[in-house]
Amino acid sequence: MLSNKEYYDGFSQNDLDFKMQKKDATMEEYQSFAKEQVKDFSDGEKELLDEYFKNMNQTLRDNGYHLPKLDEIVMIKTTMVEEAGAGAYTHGTQIYFGSSIIEGAVSDDEKTRESCREYLRVVLWHELFHCLTRCNPDFRTDMYKLIHFEVVPEDYPLPKSVADYHISNPDVEHHNSYATFHINGEDIKCFTDFVTTKHFENKGESFFDCSTTALVPIDGTDIYYTPEQADNFSFAMAYGKLLKQVTMLSKNCMDAF
Repeated sequence: MLSNKEYYDGFSQNDLDFKMQKKDATMEEYQSFAKEQVKDFSDGEKELLDEYFKNMNQTLRDNGYHLPKLDEIVMIKTTMVEEAGAGAYTHGTQIYFGSSIIEGAVSDDEKTRESCREYLRVVLWHELFHCLTRCNPDFRTDMYKLIHFEVVPEDYPLPKSVADYHISNPDVEHHNSYATFHINGEDIKCFTDFVTTKHFENKGESFFDCSTTALVPIDGTDIYYTPEQADNFSFAMAYGKLLKQVTMLSKNCMDAF
């Protein structure tokens, strides 16, 4: 968990404060806290994940899909408090599962079990895709082109208006792709970032409740736009709606458990 230097190097103070639920939190505090969230899988949970991956392999074979080369995948279970209650995330080819989700998936309560298993069916493919793009830069470039993003060799720096509200995404450590968005009658090349609309103030606040996607001009202008300001952002808006649905499914699962 602590080996992903690229991820932690990208943290802002905003990250630390929201994730540690206090102002002026430090990286040392966060990493110590994050490490404490790791839990052991039960035998039943291991068997369930094995079953899911077997089914995924069968789906790939049935459709004649051939995945690019992929490094060994390591599965890790945490309380997910270190990532503000996300359902799952990745570092490299490590896939992290929230304990409430994976434990709920083997629950004796039928409603809880089915809700959590449905979430796992969705999220496993999602996290596998992140692993694939990290292991295969050419594959990532091709996939990004499908949604009209161009990958570039170097990361774009975050301007101050973005950096002060930045929230690091464990699934995407870099800002090295852009697309052209039609904003206020102009075509503007922008990369994307995940930001909050306010800073952390009180315990219990989640960055998920005050976040947006920032469209950041690649020319270095200290400004960002929101998806609603881009009239050609329909594909991303559709993805945003899907993400909200997945997040709600995760929340319903955790609430049930």
